[in-house]
Amino acid sequence: MAKEVIPFERFVEAAGDEHAAFVNSVNDYLTANSCKAEIKTAANGYVVSYVHKPSKRTLANYVFRKQGPLMRVYADNVQSYMEKLDAWPDSMKAAVKKAGNCKRLLNPADCNSRCTMGFDFILDGERQQKCKYGAFMFFLTDETKPYLDEMLKSEINAR
Repeated sequence: MAKEVIPFERFVEAAGDEHAAFVNSVNDYLTANSCKAEIKTAANGYVVSYVHKPSKRTLANYVFRKQGPLMRVYADNVQSYMEKLDAWPDSMKAAVKKAGNCKRLLNPADCNSRCTMGFDFILDGERQQKCKYGAFMFFLTDETKPYLDEMLKSEINAR
């Protein structure tokens, strides 16, 4: 059976008019910077993943929840721009601090050996060792979009 090709426009429509300019801008930037968009259907909408072609690693993805779309950034190089995180709004910093800790960073025997380690960085002077799946995952809002955009650009520059 042939795999269904989902047009990006269908994802943009599902994300909503209030997010269209942002998701189109991110898409344009990432695809111009060696990323390939992969779109799949999921229970609550779509999952759009951006795979960085040179590294073959996912840079970011959008997922849907009942409350709306979220963006998850896989910040492999967060240590090279972590000082920028200190300028984030308190709500975003609180979400990062609340995210689950990386079991492999804390005790490698506590997690699956095939799991890639999470992120070890400093935020507001405190060491954070967070799981890569929840550390940088935010609903798209007028508050979060500029910081997500800056983070993606910092991550591309570091790669």
